[in-house]
Amino acid sequence: MVKFALYLLVLVIFAYSSLKLGLPKLHFLFLVAILGSVACMVLWPLFRPVFSSIGSFLPTSANRNQDAEPQDINDGRFQQVLTKEVKKAPEPRVEPKAKPETAPVSKVEAVPEVPSGPTPGMDSSFEALRSEFARSAVYAFRPYPPHRTQNGRSKVGGLPDLPKGVAWPTAPGHGDQIKPDLPLHFLAQIDLADLPWRPKDIPDAGMLLFFGRFDESLSWAETDVAPENDIRVLFDPDYTGTETPFPKNLPPIRDGNYHFDLLFGLPGDEKTRIFPEWPLAFVTAETMPQSSALPFAAPEGYDAAHKHLLMEQLKAAFGTLETDNVEHREFHLFQPRTEQERAEGKPIVVRPHSETGFPFAPRGIALICRILRNRHAAKLEETSFDTCFEDWQGQAEGSNARGIDQRMVNAFIEDLNDFLSQAADKNYGTYLKADIERALHRLVTEAGANPDLAKHLPEALYVAAADRHPVFLKDASNIKCPDYPVARTSNSYHQLFGHPSSAQLNLSPNGPDQLLFQLFSDWGAEMSMGDGGEFHFMINESDLTAQAFENVQAAHCAR
Repeated sequence: MVKFALYLLVLVIFAYSSLKLGLPKLHFLFLVAILGSVACMVLWPLFRPVFSSIGSFLPTSANRNQDAEPQDINDGRFQQVLTKEVKKAPEPRVEPKAKPETAPVSKVEAVPEVPSGPTPGMDSSFEALRSEFARSAVYAFRPYPPHRTQNGRSKVGGLPDLPKGVAWPTAPGHGDQIKPDLPLHFLAQIDLADLPWRPKDIPDAGMLLFFGRFDESLSWAETDVAPENDIRVLFDPDYTGTETPFPKNLPPIRDGNYHFDLLFGLPGDEKTRIFPEWPLAFVTAETMPQSSALPFAAPEGYDAAHKHLLMEQLKAAFGTLETDNVEHREFHLFQPRTEQERAEGKPIVVRPHSETGFPFAPRGIALICRILRNRHAAKLEETSFDTCFEDWQGQAEGSNARGIDQRMVNAFIEDLNDFLSQAADKNYGTYLKADIERALHRLVTEAGANPDLAKHLPEALYVAAADRHPVFLKDASNIKCPDYPVARTSNSYHQLFGHPSSAQLNLSPNGPDQLLFQLFSDWGAEMSMGDGGEFHFMINESDLTAQAFENVQAAHCAR
């Protein structure tokens, strides 16, 4: 009614304008439109049944589905699900057994309850499908900041706890594409005893280790490369593993085109072969299949309701990933400049250590020197600062990683500001500022496996770098953001079991293959599969029953 009133108001304004402009024909047309609209509004209830009966005979897809026999849509299953009144009983929770004495005991936080019953905003058809197809799952996420919780042995990146007597997994080779005995990269390990829930056939203890070929092409599960060259999954039921160094012939990540190498690598450096290490924590969740994976055509509104359910699950799962201090919403490393100062090319200036704590640790100095020497070598040479930052890097990398000397910090900031002043330019200063911030992002990334370093970083820095880490934060108004997490940081979590959280992988809800582990691109851990893709590790029901994890199949899906 409000929209119709606004429509009439617009017509009246146009009619009045045409009268004032002396356009009688146009004025007459607007009057006819106004009278016709009012007449249609008054007479519509009388003619609605007539139009409805005529529309029922039109050959539309909605009418065809309405008149179709049940077998046209999966033998009547769709109708049975929609009219089902009794919900499927939830899968029983399997209580984990006590870990062996050799396995470290980790603190497991309370598991949030999975919402049950109708979800606000979802229609009855989705709720009926939810009662039939919903599957429990476990979200794996990186605690942020990393030092605030006691963590177990589950992690992404770093070095694996290889089982006793087991060699580093390799690929058998394939023609000229994959060299024989090529070592695979370590991706993640999951301590099953840390999981708050697991399917009935998943052991209640033991370590699962995931390895994959992480080259530039990532041609997993493609026809011209044998699948046995892609991945290996190891299972250590008795926790016999110890942290194992990588073999010398392990290829560089992405054939040497890894993020860290491109930004921080210097001539003579070895290319990166292992990912930064971050611990993992777990929460339960409820998942639904993608609309394309349903055994029948999804009802209208399914995708929107599915996205809403995911949103609610993530809110419940990651409610603890919020900063405690509302005042620290921005991290001001540089002295503020006015618009005129920026237009004039006034150099950026780093604030004193006493105000920010920058650069926080010797590693912070080393990373800044590395990125300056990598990406700004010509400007360093032009301003005679090339040997200066080379010396600073050497001092920082030879210092005690746990502490930082006050005089060393003040002298470094003074030299850095001198360089920023001599390299001042309207555009160039922006690039320098961005690269210094990249170095601090890397510093936060390295804090994941270094509790001593993590404790030296102020909360303001964690908040500034948080867009790559937790799924949800609160803004200055204490409101959670964003509405849908993928729009902000892609996935900052991974998933075990349940329906895959990706439209690129369609697993039949009733098929023999089940999702074991879904590893997403994670910018905070600097683990990116192509342009933000993901790895899917699937296992057949019979192999799962036999605990034959060596038969796990995997695929790389791009986004």
